[in-house]
Amino acid sequence: MTSPDALVRVATARGVTTLTLDSPHNRNALSTPLMTQLLAGLADAVADDAVRVIVLDHAGPVFCSGADLKETAAAYASGTV
Repeated sequence: MTSPDALVRVATARGVTTLTLDSPHNRNALSTPLMTQLLAGLADAVADDAVRVIVLDHAGPVFCSGADLKETAAAYASGTV
């Protein structure tokens, strides 16, 4: 079950797991929390022998705008990149 504040929604039915990027306010940009949730969803799907297909989907008008540049700029500013 996916939590209501998740950035990646996960649904599995009849051998198909759908991972939906659900951060339309920033055009599904790849932030650390979104990537962490996406990788966890992928790992869970791969580990489930009943899953035969993984579908990547999106909420909002854009699938994914790329890296979260605000997060990247903040990391450069703090010296953590």
